[in-house]
Amino acid sequence: FFFGVLQWRMSLEEQAKQMVEDGFVEVPGTDGGLLKKIIKEGTGEDIPQKGMMVSVHYTGTLHSDGSKFDSSRDRPGYFDFQVGVGQVIKGWDVGICTMKLGELCMLRCRSDYAYGPGGSPPTIPPNAILNFEVELFDFHEKEKEPWELSTAEKVATAEKYKAKGNAAFKEGNWAAARTSYAKGATFVADLFKKDDETALEEATEADKAQAKDVALALHQNSAQANLKLAEYNGAICDCNSALDIDGSSVKALFRRGQAYSKRSEFAEAKADLSKALELDPENKEVAAELKRCNAAAKKAAEQEKAMYSKMAGMFGK
Repeated sequence: FFFGVLQWRMSLEEQAKQMVEDGFVEVPGTDGGLLKKIIKEGTGEDIPQKGMMVSVHYTGTLHSDGSKFDSSRDRPGYFDFQVGVGQVIKGWDVGICTMKLGELCMLRCRSDYAYGPGGSPPTIPPNAILNFEVELFDFHEKEKEPWELSTAEKVATAEKYKAKGNAAFKEGNWAAARTSYAKGATFVADLFKKDDETALEEATEADKAQAKDVALALHQNSAQANLKLAEYNGAICDCNSALDIDGSSVKALFRRGQAYSKRSEFAEAKADLSKALELDPENKEVAAELKRCNAAAKKAAEQEKAMYSKMAGMFGK
């Protein structure tokens, strides 16, 4: 056992020698296991702290031959994770906590700061020294889970996601908007579970009213985003959730009617649109949609009748 440990230690010392290069400096406290070279300076003085959420782009290459084994830049979006808690390799947990916002650097990780003796087959061999070009785009405190928040905090967080979704919607980014609306809804979902009588017992009347308003808006807005994406099943589910909160929501009935109409489920569409118009007789948008729905239903019925007549004629010959 002792001999094996000695060999391993000698191997790490040899790796440390291979890693030395002009422009690279040892990250303090790593005993040569992690070197860093700044390519582009960041801004400010703040750096990520253990437990924070970070957003980065990276490209990983083998130090031995420079071959690329992975890059977040080949995929949409940043790579987001909680730093310093073991979600990534040790070299990242330590190295990214030395970076400033906007900084671009190279992290050179000895194998014990990367994937160690086991490597990460098939792309990373055992005991491999790895280079990572990393750019830090954002870092912030990890958001609390819904169960950790008070009712007022849940409502405030849901409002934040609603605003984020609205901004994405205005830019025409329907998918991002839907994601934000769905995330926001998770923070107030438990407040409307019929089997959870204690969910709101400590909330003020103002909190209760605001929670209902934001939850309703999130589901209605998500339905609209799903309509834009032609995700009609999703729109119907969103409207169902909204109507569970407020059965007289004209917006939810209208949007569910639109979704049913797009799926050629005209009876359901007419029922929703008629109810919405009954609740809001002056709503021209609902009236126009009901008129379109009736016309589409009539056309579909005529086409179906013609098809059956044609089939009857074929079999009658």
